[in-house]
Amino acid sequence: MYINLFDSHVHSDNSPEGRDLVTALCSAAVDKGISGICITDACDMEEFEEQKYGKRLMYSCFAAHKAQDIFSQQLIVTNGVEMCQPLADPDRAVQVIGENRFDFVLGSLHKTRKYGDMMMLNYAHPALDLQDVFRSYYEELLKVVQWGHFDSLAHLGYPLRYLKPYNRTVDLAQIDDVFAEIMKSLVAQGKALELNTGGLRMEIEAFTPSNKYLQMYKDYGGEMITIGSDAECCNDIGCDIQAGLELLKSVGFKYFTVYKNRQPVMLRLL
Repeated sequence: MYINLFDSHVHSDNSPEGRDLVTALCSAAVDKGISGICITDACDMEEFEEQKYGKRLMYSCFAAHKAQDIFSQQLIVTNGVEMCQPLADPDRAVQVIGENRFDFVLGSLHKTRKYGDMMMLNYAHPALDLQDVFRSYYEELLKVVQWGHFDSLAHLGYPLRYLKPYNRTVDLAQIDDVFAEIMKSLVAQGKALELNTGGLRMEIEAFTPSNKYLQMYKDYGGEMITIGSDAECCNDIGCDIQAGLELLKSVGFKYFTVYKNRQPVMLRLL
């Protein structure tokens, strides 16, 4: 059993999808024996004004810093953001990151210009070319990686979460050329890759990314893996982090990574 259980992807009620206060999330983490959490509330650059993300992030930062004081003897609490769709307004995204005292920035992509929100797509539509959907997604994700103003790339297998209920499959091997470019760019820039456990609580019932792409990142020289539950409520804090650490060890990683003041801290997989 690992004693350094750190959940680096947690949403509070300052995210549109989050349900619980930061203090409640911290209490749940303490009860579960977790060493630390990073509050990574969302910031969708496509909806920055509409969803009042500037105000949301201000509240998120305040709550995280307050929790650091309240739980200082029980739990490490760091302050982050999930920067979603940053290329919708890349200059503003950089500005938002610079204006806040984030310990950690996740880069993510939920929507593409061609197909919209991957969560809302009707994958059952007979005219939908799944190979094109996935290639378009990963080609756009590659551009996010090349933009580079983040610390770790979130949920690499994101669209697979929403394909599973439709009983359709996609041959990701046909997109391995794009995956290879993503991995090479991450490694060249010194960026981490996230192991996201959220898929285990969904119909896909799997980590994202899979072993294959963890191995690909490692083969290109990648060493920094962050791990996060993608929790949106107290019940999901820390879910399957233990199993995720075991998976990383089985792939051959010697460390997992957490961030403080935007700097990586490598924790040994014992």
